Amino acid sequence: MIKQHLFKLGKKVFFFVLLLSGQLVFAQKASDLSIKLGTVTSENIFQSDDYYNWCPSVIAGDDGKFYMFYSRWPHGKRKLDDDPLNYIFNGFQGWMKYSEIACAVSDKLLGPYKFVKTVLPHAGSPGQWDKFTKHNAHIRKFDGYYYLYYISSSFDPNFAFKNNPNPSKESLQWMKYNAAQSIGVVKAKTIKDLLAGNYTRPAEPIMTVDHQQTFEIANNPSVTKGPDGKYYMMYKSRIPGGQMTFWMARSVQPDGGFKTISNVTNDKDLSSEDPSMWYDQKLKRFFAIAKYYATSLKYAPEFGCLYLIESKNGKDWLPAKNSLVSLKELNFKDGTKTKLKNLERPFVYTDQRGKPLAVFAAGNILPPGEGDVNHVDREHNSFIVGFSVLR
Repeated sequence: MIKQHLFKLGKKVFFFVLLLSGQLVFAQKASDLSIKLGTVTSENIFQSDDYYNWCPSVIAGDDGKFYMFYSRWPHGKRKLDDDPLNYIFNGFQGWMKYSEIACAVSDKLLGPYKFVKTVLPHAGSPGQWDKFTKHNAHIRKFDGYYYLYYISSSFDPNFAFKNNPNPSKESLQWMKYNAAQSIGVVKAKTIKDLLAGNYTRPAEPIMTVDHQQTFEIANNPSVTKGPDGKYYMMYKSRIPGGQMTFWMARSVQPDGGFKTISNVTNDKDLSSEDPSMWYDQKLKRFFAIAKYYATSLKYAPEFGCLYLIESKNGKDWLPAKNSLVSLKELNFKDGTKTKLKNLERPFVYTDQRGKPLAVFAAGNILPPGEGDVNHVDREHNSFIVGFSVLR
């Protein structure tokens, strides 16, 4: 647990003091890495007429094309066929139950992308842990295989608020789905196999809550291979009181055996979600871009903006010296600017040595929960955007 911060401003040395098993571990000072996002054009924006698009993750295929795996769910009101409270999933809120993972393809890294097909449909079989929704798409290639990480949930009929004895029936029902979120993965030899459904999928999630360190949810998976040859997963959970925090898990294989090794953002001033993590071989550090969720604005100037954190060893993390990556806005090549309500779910595309080349993110101009959910206009619709990286 992070117990205190020590700052030596004169020497510009920034230490985290970490209390782990009775020992003090000192993290290295922050690097000078700075990541800024370039301007965009309409070709870099992926939007659908009938679906909300979210959670982009991009990889190069063996055919020279680029494949974007992403989450999507339909506009409109939900049928009340299996749940009389299904109206809580109308419109944008439908991600919790009706999100599926789809794939789009492009000849160029930053687009334009075109829809190909659904890869993981939202509905699973009764009794499965991933019965409802497929969300938080995250694609990686390790040792000749493609791994598509995702989150899903079943339904926890026994969920109860510990500090709210009289919740509304809608909020309680929402949490019965939400609090069952766990992380899974499918593995395929080729992109073609992945799209055709020729993949293997573990019967159980590869990460879920342990009710000792992590509670209610395990989501937002981001996986990278470390310099030690092991696989590191950063994921989000909640701690008692509702604060969102990242945890780090490690495994000798990319599709199972992950064990949680540290709490990344226990400090309330580092409250975050949606991490995208990678290892930079030149700088010999782990980095992650995330959505900043702290109202204190101690480490970034805008609530919900994208910011950068880093680690020397994958366990002990601190804000980057140049922490701001992007405010919630789009800067177009023609000089115009559009302010956004949301800019989140970043995914960092790197070269083979871990140098960032592009950042993809999901966003919207106006609150997607407002407006006509049956006839969603472009401002209330969500989209995916690809940015070049300025360093």
